[in-house]
Amino acid sequence: MAEPVLITVKRYQCPHCSRTHSKKAAATAHIARCWRNPAAKGCKTCRHFAPPEEGPYPEHPGWPEQCDEERSLTGGLHTGCPLWAALTQTA
Repeated sequence: MAEPVLITVKRYQCPHCSRTHSKKAAATAHIARCWRNPAAKGCKTCRHFAPPEEGPYPEHPGWPEQCDEERSLTGGLHTGCPLWAALTQTA
């Protein structure tokens, strides 16, 4: 029976999330629009982003993620938002 052959694969990972790509250009393009990249001014790095919350009891559906500035997130999260505000660091 033949033995498996070990190969090494080069991948490029976003420094802001765990997403990887086989091509450097694809990784670079992802970084520019990554929701966790503060330079992309995305929802997940914004002061106005409210993450989803569970309901108070099983019958209650909870609350979806939302923007406190009332920008609709039903079509997905955004980058390059004109309402974006940096998260404040508290020590």
